[in-house]
Amino acid sequence: MNPTLATQIIESLRAGIPTRASTLNLKSMRNRLHEQFNQDLLQLSEGRGIPQGRLIWGKYGQGKTHELTCLEHLALDQGFAVSRITLNRQLSGQRLDHLYSKLAASIRTPHSRLLGIRHILDQKDSADLPHTLIQNLDRYTHPLPAIILEAYFHTSSEEQELLYNALLGGQIPISEIRKIYKRATGSSLPPSPGNFVRTKHSQAYFELMADILIWCEYRGWVILIDELELIARLGTVGRLKAYHHLYWLLNCGGEQTLPIYTVGAVATSLLDLWHNPQGRNQLPDQSRMCELAKERNNGYSEAKMRTFFTYAQDERICPFIEQMNRQQLKELLSEITAIHGISYGWQPEVDIDRVINAIGNDPVRTHIRGLLETLDMQYLGDREFVPRTTTLTELNTEEQESYFQEEVEP
Repeated sequence: MNPTLATQIIESLRAGIPTRASTLNLKSMRNRLHEQFNQDLLQLSEGRGIPQGRLIWGKYGQGKTHELTCLEHLALDQGFAVSRITLNRQLSGQRLDHLYSKLAASIRTPHSRLLGIRHILDQKDSADLPHTLIQNLDRYTHPLPAIILEAYFHTSSEEQELLYNALLGGQIPISEIRKIYKRATGSSLPPSPGNFVRTKHSQAYFELMADILIWCEYRGWVILIDELELIARLGTVGRLKAYHHLYWLLNCGGEQTLPIYTVGAVATSLLDLWHNPQGRNQLPDQSRMCELAKERNNGYSEAKMRTFFTYAQDERICPFIEQMNRQQLKELLSEITAIHGISYGWQPEVDIDRVINAIGNDPVRTHIRGLLETLDMQYLGDREFVPRTTTLTELNTEEQESYFQEEVEP
């Protein structure tokens, strides 16, 4: 390993941001999970059906984000297109169209640093569309996104940019689409089975995008979603919507026909909401959501909710990240020590056991930060330095109760 690469790894660890350099060059401690992911990707790429998605459970700091990064690199190396997003205030999970817009805009493809699919579409033209799945409009929940794709290849400049944004989930009046389509193709917009409603027909976006990526010779679409536990901050109806969307994205019912594979990372704190009443006369969420789905009976199926909660807690499918034992932790810290030496051009002599004892039972990331602080101080001449957890600033993982406001769908 050369000093430049070593420095990249050390700085990514110092910042707490997994990078391709760190995930590829640090010895994996999660081989069992990687094998599961590999089998799923192999099933999808070989056309042996659509694999069901997975959730990765773990406590804060145990490596869930690291696992998503490893899977992202694994999928890209195997020829998949990958979208990776993190839930936050603006992206709460209860609007599938909002999720799609963020996912579509963040698509990464092998051998390219460009996000989205514009650079892919630039290599295609309308003559490539015939005899593809995309021409079968009955294949989609609603045909409008596929019709927009067809018009895209007959336009240029501002109109093409407008249609590209629409393909990424951007809003455009149907009257404007009709005008553009008429000018581009010389014919009227094909008839549709009713008006396109974003909140009702959001799956059509996913369906078309998955077909586009296969058309462009990628093996499928891998979707990675981090910090799913933030769904807990939604209101009651918002959580029902979010769980309903996860049921579909994770293919919990095995009904998916699209080449999509979804993996989400979830803090185990969400299980407390699922299992325990949160107030007087309130049911645990997994019971409450099933009752609410039955009560509303408008697409939020009680059976789907029961399947979702059973599926999400099946450890054979949705594994819990196992805490590293002391020997595994020592191996990881020893590896980081050697890389630090290459980066700074010195021979570290750190007592790994002393560092582990000083940090105690804190998460792995805290041990890594404690080790780096020890290495830095020893490099500067303080051979007696011992890390203290009180001096290692950790991010506040608690959110305010008003973190999300309930959105009202039209």
